[in-house]
Amino acid sequence: MTIHTPKITGAQGRPVIRQLDETAINRIAAGEVVERPASAVKELVENALDAGAGRVQIDIADGGKTLIRVTDDGCGMTPDDLPLALSRHATSKIDGSGSLPHRRG
Repeated sequence: MTIHTPKITGAQGRPVIRQLDETAINRIAAGEVVERPASAVKELVENALDAGAGRVQIDIADGGKTLIRVTDDGCGMTPDDLPLALSRHATSKIDGSGSLPHRRG
């Protein structure tokens, strides 16, 4: 069974990216590690779906070693979200308030 992780949304339905607190970071520290290109593609497609994408295009070169590109028509993020989105332990999928969401399997 596949379970969709609900995103935390803010203005205009955009996912809200936030820095997790130390407690939440420690609880998920052994969690997701991208080990294969397929895992990276899965995460990127999930992000596209969380952004409300109706169309997703995946481009791969050299088995994912030289290129993995996911293009979608989701709502995206604002330029102000970019620095936080690229920082460690930032996510729009959980709020760090206690329980971890169910992930797609």
